[in-house]
Amino acid sequence: MRTLNFSSVVSGVSQLVGLDPDNLSTSEFKRIRDLADGRLAMIWEGEYWPETLRVASAVVTDTDGVEVAPFPSDAGEILNVLNKNPRKTTLASLLSWTIYDDGTDRYIQLRDDTTPVYVEYRTVRPNLTGDTYVSTNTYASGDQVYSSGNFYDANQAVGVSEPPATATTKWDLVKMPKNFQNYLIRGAYADYLRATGDNELAAAADQNAESILMMESDKLYRQQGQTRRLDVSTY
Repeated sequence: MRTLNFSSVVSGVSQLVGLDPDNLSTSEFKRIRDLADGRLAMIWEGEYWPETLRVASAVVTDTDGVEVAPFPSDAGEILNVLNKNPRKTTLASLLSWTIYDDGTDRYIQLRDDTTPVYVEYRTVRPNLTGDTYVSTNTYASGDQVYSSGNFYDANQAVGVSEPPATATTKWDLVKMPKNFQNYLIRGAYADYLRATGDNELAAAADQNAESILMMESDKLYRQQGQTRRLDVSTY
């Protein structure tokens, strides 16, 4: 997928609120980051964006008399469980399923023993938490930094002077779809205004952000024809 550079979001929001994007204070950067993170959750989970959807096959097993399939490791929300791969056939049927999650174990419960099944899901959305990379710091696996205009997650221990640009095997780019960019800018701008007490301008900015979201949805459904198939049960 085409990915956005988060520096474009920082620059866009900064210019709208009257800040110099090249000379942001640490606190202002964190504010824009956190506001964009909130808007990222809204757009990521609010539509069936092809960039966020996956299909994975799973073997069904019997666990204490219950037919279960594993939860994909990168899944945020399960959308459908089908008996055939929906990417290969239009004859796939929806299966009856529920999610079991007790805080320790998490899996998909099914009513029958059809195997394999095909799990359609939305990937876990990124969380934007990283501070600017500091070359004299060390980082643990799972730490996030902001470097060269993007966020990166450490996939292992990182020593000093090992930035994402050079220690490429130790860092994973936090990917966000390019088509989210304008919504993140306008949405974060609206929330920035609201946080500073300018509710009237914030409401107008909210409308602008929603119009951008509607335009992206229009591209998806009307222009690209990405209409999801409805499975209708009859008796």
